[in-house]
Amino acid sequence: MKLLVAYIRPEYTSNVMRALYKAGVGGISAYEVRGLRAETKSTLYTHHPFELHHLDEAVKLETICPDESVDRMIGLIAEHARTGEPGDGVIAVQEVQSLRRIHDIKPS
Repeated sequence: MKLLVAYIRPEYTSNVMRALYKAGVGGISAYEVRGLRAETKSTLYTHHPFELHHLDEAVKLETICPDESVDRMIGLIAEHARTGEPGDGVIAVQEVQSLRRIHDIKPS
């Protein structure tokens, strides 16, 4: 299993979530986040060091999925979040060692 994390432009969140839903993907968390993009970090630091209101907004998507679904999910996210311009976002994939549903864990 894999943990898939994507940072995308906020205005593309609905398109991406709709496409994933139509593809039968569920269990996705979405968070509004702010941070420095790699493309603008030096410019922001030079002109507006440490000013929170100059940080870029993004949406962080997270889901845990089977290994065989990763490429399809990356493709869907990229297809519906891509403008072709810097700042479209990034997608990271990490190995998940173990996953246990809380309701299945018996108290000790």
